[in-house]
Amino acid sequence: MKKNKRFGLNTVTDLKVFLLFLLDNIRYPVDRATVMSIATENTDDISLDYDQCLAELADSGHILYDEVDGENYYMISDKGRVVASELYDNLDEGFRERSLRSAIKHVSLSKSGASIKAYIETTDIGRYRVTLQAHDRFGELMSTSLTVNSLAEAEQIKRNFEAKPDGVYRGVLFSATGKIEYLS
Repeated sequence: MKKNKRFGLNTVTDLKVFLLFLLDNIRYPVDRATVMSIATENTDDISLDYDQCLAELADSGHILYDEVDGENYYMISDKGRVVASELYDNLDEGFRERSLRSAIKHVSLSKSGASIKAYIETTDIGRYRVTLQAHDRFGELMSTSLTVNSLAEAEQIKRNFEAKPDGVYRGVLFSATGKIEYLS
């Protein structure tokens, strides 16, 4: 692997942390081609070390690996998430941001197996609070409430979230972060 200070991947450990960072943000099994596409898009480094690192991470139990119809799929394990979360800050902040923008295209509530819940409550002053929640096996992903004047509007918000949770989730992420990539 060539050293590339611009992106902060100077060691095999950095590369492993980067791969775990990507898989942790995608949150569900992703094929090797997608992992490689995101990695090379952000490092300008076509390297055989990616495959070696993925194999070592799988062997050590930091990622889960499976082969389906000749395609390799990877997902971060609980062990990988715990270990790597302490190491993410070792990657260059700008590099993490650029990499996250690439990974965002693959963030999906439905593919991650998240469960959603939406409910309407009447407030003390006769308005309607719509609460939208999403959880995956690791805990809460989103919980947001909107208060509107009409029950019809509240019901529309609830129906929209139930029909298109990914779109609402990405919209909330866009609104909270200002990163247009969440809408792509």
